[in-house]
Amino acid sequence: MTAIESVYSLRVTEKVPQAVALAFLKGEPRENVFLISRIGRGGMDSTRQPSGGTFLGVFDEDQSLRGLAFLGNGGALVISVDEAKVAGMFARPIAERGYRFTILIGENEAGREFLARYKGETGAVPTLSRKQPFYVLTSKGVAKGLKEIDMEQASLDSIDELTELSCAMVTEDLRLKPFQVDRKHYRIRMTEKVMDGRAFLCRNDEGRPVFKCDLAVMGPEGALLEGVYTPKECRKQGLATRALWTLCKDLVNREGVPFIALHVDEKNKAARKAYEKVGFEHSSDFRLALMPPL
Repeated sequence: MTAIESVYSLRVTEKVPQAVALAFLKGEPRENVFLISRIGRGGMDSTRQPSGGTFLGVFDEDQSLRGLAFLGNGGALVISVDEAKVAGMFARPIAERGYRFTILIGENEAGREFLARYKGETGAVPTLSRKQPFYVLTSKGVAKGLKEIDMEQASLDSIDELTELSCAMVTEDLRLKPFQVDRKHYRIRMTEKVMDGRAFLCRNDEGRPVFKCDLAVMGPEGALLEGVYTPKECRKQGLATRALWTLCKDLVNREGVPFIALHVDEKNKAARKAYEKVGFEHSSDFRLALMPPL
């Protein structure tokens, strides 16, 4: 794809040196931990792995990198830019290359800018678009005095349970109908996370799962928490707060995990309260958008 000029004197290209990309992302490592991890695991052009993808970059006339867009093989579009207007530059090349993303994640104003420009290019509008407060926890911020809970690192024997819980979580959180959730997709995702040691469960005395969570990223670059879910019948018992505290306290005290980040629906007051009790602090705002299915 040739570089695309714009009225902002910016150009979009597929030619982004990996070292330049990482230097840009590590300027805000907490907000960019997912993209840093993707480059570390699959490089800048991973066309085979389900969790991989390719990158586009925006450069200015001084050859400075101003933004990156990750086009995931699974339909996730993740954008990181130094100012909101730069995000709009990705709309036309993404539309022209025919990339159909199902979910967009990025800084709040940048996400809004991209969606407006993408609508102008394609006419497509999201079925859901919401602000997501972005939280960060470090070892210094972990709350004291909470009670630990038994937590297990999920095994392959838990795949069916995790898949059911994941589908229930997505159906509720994104206001979808059960038939709109691809169970095979979530089974593959959970299998990958279990094999990487990134999925966790709490059970009641009868052995039934009462809480789950997993990590999109877990390692020396930091951790990104997601997939937090408590079945409806098990809520309002403080389980999520205790489980998150137990897990996060352990993670941020492990060598090489400097922080845990997450983003959550701003209207989900119960979840936000649980995170804040654990010690997570509101750092910025993201935007999450879902696009219509193919």
